[in-house]
Amino acid sequence: MSETRTRPLPLAGGIAATAAARARTHERPGKTKIEAVNFDFYYGSFKALDQINLAIPEGEVTALIGPSGCGKSTLLRAMNCMHARTPGARATGLLTIDGEPIYSDEADPILLRRRIGMVFQRPNPFAKSVFDNVAYGLRVLGERNSKRLAERVEWALRRAALWDEVKDRLNATGTSLSGGQQQRLCIARTIAVEPEVVLMDEPCSALDPISTLKIEELIADLRGSFTIIIVTHNMQQAARVSDHTAFMLMDPETRAGQLVEFGPTAQLFTSPRDARTEAYLSGHFG
Repeated sequence: MSETRTRPLPLAGGIAATAAARARTHERPGKTKIEAVNFDFYYGSFKALDQINLAIPEGEVTALIGPSGCGKSTLLRAMNCMHARTPGARATGLLTIDGEPIYSDEADPILLRRRIGMVFQRPNPFAKSVFDNVAYGLRVLGERNSKRLAERVEWALRRAALWDEVKDRLNATGTSLSGGQQQRLCIARTIAVEPEVVLMDEPCSALDPISTLKIEELIADLRGSFTIIIVTHNMQQAARVSDHTAFMLMDPETRAGQLVEFGPTAQLFTSPRDARTEAYLSGHFG
């Protein structure tokens, strides 16, 4: 049985102060956007996720934290069926967006990925121009009007805080940009089709500190326009950017990922309810 904590958690590096500052700007969450109810995920006979119960609020930033191998990325990728072509991958329980099952015979994976975009750990721009990278999804959805395409590309690049840096080189290849610019280009490509949810799998792990700061500022700017779910190993980053945080661990016996605790970031970082959360945040394991 987990131990209830009533005293504030002493954290080094200003994490608690950062989380408290985020709490002062935190709004009461509205409706649930993505919900997991007794959700399990398997790779063949291996159970990767065990009984995940989680309600992610709409229009806010939710961070998934925990040691390597605890199932954070598996859960994130399950939200838009990224495992669909993995042999033996299957889900049980319920995972929904706006109350609609993500895993059902009626679910359309193309429509789902229109609603739930994905930004990966390493920037992956297409071998196309900056303009064509951002316009790609719009064209897939049938947009052919050149004026509307140009307007949407500029809008997405502005929202990704990249327009001023690339407006004079829209015909340059996306791969010619710096690493941080490439990641913002990938974010622009994702949001150009206006998904409802943006998944980010350690989007800053391959970036330098300055580029990381720009991505974090971008996440803050996009908050409210999109529901954002970010996997990060960086606890300071989770405290800086997220409204809610989910802490996951791998069960030592089954090796399945489990949700230990979920709540407002300030509460989880300063007064965790579970002793395992306190141990992880204070650096005693993981």
